[in-house]
Amino acid sequence: MKQIIVKNINKSYKVHLKSEGVSGSIKSILKRRFITTEAVKDISFEVNSSEVLGLIGLNGAGKTTIIKMISGVIKPDNGYIEVLGSNPFLKSNNYRKSVALVMGNKGQLDYDVSILDNVLLYASIYGISKKIALDRVNDMANELELSNHDLKKQVRSLSLGQRMKGELILSFLHLPKIIFLDEPTLGLDFISQRKIRNYIKSYKEKHDASIILTSHYIEDIEDLCERILIINKGQELYYGSIEKLKEEMPNYKKLKFITTPEIVEILRKRFENVEFAYYNNNVEVRTEGKLIMQIIQLITTLDDYRDITIEEDNLDIIIEQLYKERGM
Repeated sequence: MKQIIVKNINKSYKVHLKSEGVSGSIKSILKRRFITTEAVKDISFEVNSSEVLGLIGLNGAGKTTIIKMISGVIKPDNGYIEVLGSNPFLKSNNYRKSVALVMGNKGQLDYDVSILDNVLLYASIYGISKKIALDRVNDMANELELSNHDLKKQVRSLSLGQRMKGELILSFLHLPKIIFLDEPTLGLDFISQRKIRNYIKSYKEKHDASIILTSHYIEDIEDLCERILIINKGQELYYGSIEKLKEEMPNYKKLKFITTPEIVEILRKRFENVEFAYYNNNVEVRTEGKLIMQIIQLITTLDDYRDITIEEDNLDIIIEQLYKERGM
C-alpha cells in the first residue's frame, strides 16, 4: 500500500542579493535585487507501508526542502503530494497524529527534565493515558537497551547516544505511520548506531510505517533502505533499488594482494592504463571487473604473490561515481 505519493513537485525561492560595502548596503535598501533559486525540480517518488526510502544528496541538494513539503511545513510551487490519502499541508488531526519527525541535530527533548517527564507531557498532548504511555516507554526502552535509571535522569546529563534514544521514544510514542528521520545516528558510536537501526527496522515492520531517511552514514542507507532517491541541485539523479543501481553502474572491483616491486613493475607495463597503489609489498588496484580477472591470470603465472582478495565497491563509492558521471 502506498502511504506517500509525490508527483512532479517543484519549489523555488527568491534570494536577496546585497552589494558589498556600506554604499552597497544602502543601495540594497533603496533598490532590492533578487535572484530565483530552484531548490527542487520535478521530483517524484512513492513510499509503501513497511518501507524505508533513503533520500541522498550533498549539502544543499534539496533534501530538507523535500521533507518540509511532504511533512506539510511548506507548500510546493506545483505538483502533487498525498500522505495517508490526504494533502499534508491541510494538517488534519488524523495526519498530525500519524506523523513524526526525528532530527539528529535538533532534538525535541527538554534538557531540564527527564525522558520520562518529557514523555508524560507529550502523552497528555496526544491524549494518551499515563498507563499506556509508560507501557510504550518501557517496551521501547527495552528494545533500545535504555535502562529505567536513564529514563529518570535529567536529559542534559545523558550521553549523546542515550539522548538520541530518548528522542526516538518521544517521537514514536503515538505510534506514527509516517516518519521522517533526518540524520538519526549523527555523531553516535557504531554500537548505538546499530541499536537504533535495529529498532527502526523492528518498528516499521510491526506498525507498517513508511519512513523517509536522510543520512550521511552509508551504513544507515544500506542497512535500512529498500530503495533510494539520489538528488543533486534539486534534481533526480537516481530513483530505485540499491541492487539496480549497482547493476547500472560500471562493474568496478578492488583487488588486493601481496607481492614484490619487480612484479608490480611487470603489471604496470602490461596494464598501462591501470593505476597500481603499492606500499610495504601490499598492492591495491581498482578497475573494471574484466581487467581484474586479467590481472589475476597474469600474477598467478608469476612466482611471488599471496593473499589475493577481491572486494565489491561500497555504496558510497558507487554514489560518488554516479555524481561524477551524471551530476548536473
